[in-house]
Amino acid sequence: MKITDILTQQMTQCGIAGGSKKRVLENLSEFITEQLGGDGDQAENLFHSLVARERLGSTGIGEGVAIPHCRVAGFNRIHGCLIKLEDPVDFDSLDDQPVDLIFALIVPQEQNEEHLATLARVASIMQDDSSRARLRQCSSSEELFNTALKLERAA
Repeated sequence: MKITDILTQQMTQCGIAGGSKKRVLENLSEFITEQLGGDGDQAENLFHSLVARERLGSTGIGEGVAIPHCRVAGFNRIHGCLIKLEDPVDFDSLDDQPVDLIFALIVPQEQNEEHLATLARVASIMQDDSSRARLRQCSSSEELFNTALKLERAA
Protein backbone atom coordinates (compact mmCIF):
# COMPACT_ATOMS: atom_id res chain seq x y z
CA MET A 1 0.00 0.00 0.00
CA LYS A 2 1.32 3.42 -0.95
CA ILE A 3 1.40 6.59 1.12
CA THR A 4 -0.87 8.19 -1.47
CA ASP A 5 -3.51 5.57 -0.53
CA ILE A 6 -3.52 6.41 3.18
CA LEU A 7 -2.53 10.07 3.60
CA THR A 8 -4.77 13.08 2.94
CA GLN A 9 -4.03 16.78 3.20
CA GLN A 10 -6.41 16.98 6.17
CA MET A 11 -4.26 14.41 7.98
CA THR A 12 -1.06 16.40 7.45
CA GLN A 13 0.03 19.11 9.91
CA CYS A 14 3.13 21.29 9.98
CA GLY A 15 4.46 23.25 12.97
CA ILE A 16 2.57 21.43 15.71
CA ALA A 17 3.57 21.99 19.34
CA GLY A 18 5.04 18.87 20.94
CA GLY A 19 5.97 19.13 24.61
CA SER A 20 6.40 15.44 25.42
CA LYS A 21 5.93 12.02 23.86
CA LYS A 22 2.73 11.48 25.84
CA ARG A 23 1.35 14.88 24.83
CA VAL A 24 2.21 14.24 21.17
CA LEU A 25 0.35 10.90 21.28
CA GLU A 26 -2.64 12.56 22.98
CA ASN A 27 -2.76 15.35 20.41
CA LEU A 28 -2.27 12.88 17.59
CA SER A 29 -5.15 10.71 18.84
CA GLU A 30 -7.47 13.70 19.18
CA PHE A 31 -6.49 15.12 15.78
CA ILE A 32 -6.90 11.81 13.92
CA THR A 33 -10.24 11.07 15.57
CA GLU A 34 -11.51 14.58 14.84
CA GLN A 35 -10.47 14.34 11.18
CA LEU A 36 -12.23 10.99 10.84
CA GLY A 37 -15.43 12.23 12.49
CA GLY A 38 -15.03 10.29 15.75
CA ASP A 39 -15.74 11.25 19.33
CA GLY A 40 -13.86 11.62 22.61
CA ASP A 41 -14.22 7.95 23.50
CA GLN A 42 -12.66 6.93 20.20
CA ALA A 43 -9.81 9.40 20.73
CA GLU A 44 -9.15 7.94 24.17
CA ASN A 45 -9.24 4.39 22.79
CA LEU A 46 -6.80 5.36 20.04
CA PHE A 47 -4.48 7.04 22.57
CA HIS A 48 -4.46 3.92 24.77
CA SER A 49 -3.74 1.73 21.73
CA LEU A 50 -0.80 3.93 20.70
CA VAL A 51 0.57 3.96 24.26
CA ALA A 52 0.21 0.17 24.52
CA ARG A 53 2.21 -0.18 21.29
CA GLU A 54 4.91 2.16 22.64
CA ARG A 55 5.23 -0.04 25.74
CA LEU A 56 6.32 -2.88 23.46
CA GLY A 57 9.18 -0.71 22.21
CA SER A 58 9.57 2.83 21.00
CA THR A 59 8.39 3.63 17.51
CA GLY A 60 11.11 6.29 17.33
CA ILE A 61 13.19 4.78 14.51
CA GLY A 62 16.04 7.28 14.70
CA GLU A 63 17.24 10.38 12.88
CA GLY A 64 14.38 12.42 14.39
CA VAL A 65 11.61 10.19 13.04
CA ALA A 66 8.85 8.24 14.81
CA ILE A 67 6.24 6.00 13.23
CA PRO A 68 3.66 5.36 15.95
CA HIS A 69 1.22 2.73 14.81
CA CYS A 70 -1.47 0.44 16.15
CA ARG A 71 -4.33 -1.74 15.10
CA VAL A 72 -7.73 -0.52 16.26
CA ALA A 73 -11.22 -1.97 15.93
CA GLY A 74 -13.80 0.21 14.22
CA PHE A 75 -11.68 1.38 11.29
CA ASN A 76 -12.39 0.10 7.79
CA ARG A 77 -9.08 1.08 6.17
CA ILE A 78 -5.55 2.20 7.02
CA HIS A 79 -5.16 5.90 7.80
CA GLY A 80 -1.88 7.79 7.85
CA CYS A 81 -1.12 11.05 9.61
CA LEU A 82 2.04 13.07 8.94
CA ILE A 83 3.12 15.68 11.45
CA LYS A 84 6.11 17.98 11.61
CA LEU A 85 6.63 19.23 15.16
CA GLU A 86 7.60 22.81 15.93
CA ASP A 87 10.21 21.60 18.42
CA PRO A 88 11.63 18.06 18.68
CA VAL A 89 10.57 15.91 21.64
CA ASP A 90 12.18 12.98 23.40
CA PHE A 91 10.54 9.84 21.99
CA ASP A 92 12.80 7.16 23.50
CA SER A 93 14.20 6.67 19.99
CA LEU A 94 16.67 3.95 19.14
CA ASP A 95 19.43 6.55 18.65
CA ASP A 96 18.37 8.73 21.63
CA GLN A 97 17.74 11.67 19.27
CA PRO A 98 14.61 13.82 19.72
CA VAL A 99 11.82 13.43 17.15
CA ASP A 100 10.35 16.15 14.94
CA LEU A 101 8.84 14.07 12.10
CA ILE A 102 5.98 11.72 12.92
CA PHE A 103 4.10 9.47 10.53
CA ALA A 104 1.32 7.68 12.42
CA LEU A 105 -0.51 4.64 11.06
CA ILE A 106 -3.93 3.58 12.27
CA VAL A 107 -4.82 0.14 10.98
CA PRO A 108 -8.02 -1.91 11.15
CA GLN A 109 -7.73 -4.80 13.61
CA GLU A 110 -7.80 -7.52 10.93
CA GLN A 111 -5.33 -6.04 8.40
CA ASN A 112 -2.03 -7.41 9.66
CA GLU A 113 -0.32 -8.03 6.30
CA GLU A 114 -1.26 -4.62 4.91
CA HIS A 115 -0.15 -3.07 8.21
CA LEU A 116 3.34 -4.52 7.92
CA ALA A 117 3.70 -3.67 4.23
CA THR A 118 2.55 -0.08 4.79
CA LEU A 119 4.81 0.31 7.81
CA ALA A 120 7.78 -0.91 5.75
CA ARG A 121 6.94 1.51 2.92
CA VAL A 122 6.68 4.52 5.27
CA ALA A 123 9.88 3.52 7.09
CA SER A 124 11.84 3.23 3.83
CA ILE A 125 10.91 6.77 2.82
CA MET A 126 11.41 8.26 6.30
CA GLN A 127 14.83 6.61 6.71
CA ASP A 128 16.17 8.33 3.59
CA ASP A 129 18.39 11.34 4.45
CA SER A 130 17.20 13.39 1.48
CA SER A 131 13.52 12.67 2.20
CA ARG A 132 13.84 13.79 5.81
CA ALA A 133 15.65 16.96 4.77
CA ARG A 134 12.92 17.83 2.27
CA LEU A 135 10.16 17.24 4.83
CA ARG A 136 11.96 19.36 7.42
CA GLN A 137 12.20 22.27 4.97
CA CYS A 138 8.40 22.47 4.67
CA SER A 139 6.78 25.50 6.25
CA SER A 140 3.08 24.71 5.75
CA SER A 141 0.80 21.70 6.03
CA GLU A 142 0.03 21.85 2.31
CA GLU A 143 3.74 21.89 1.43
CA LEU A 144 4.38 18.97 3.81
CA PHE A 145 1.59 16.95 2.20
CA ASN A 146 2.73 17.70 -1.35
CA THR A 147 6.33 16.87 -0.48
CA ALA A 148 5.26 13.51 0.99
CA LEU A 149 3.40 12.71 -2.23
CA LYS A 150 6.44 13.64 -4.33
CA LEU A 151 8.68 11.45 -2.17
CA GLU A 152 6.25 8.55 -2.67
CA ARG A 153 6.36 8.95 -6.44
CA ALA A 154 10.15 9.20 -6.47
CA ALA A 155 10.65 6.11 -4.30
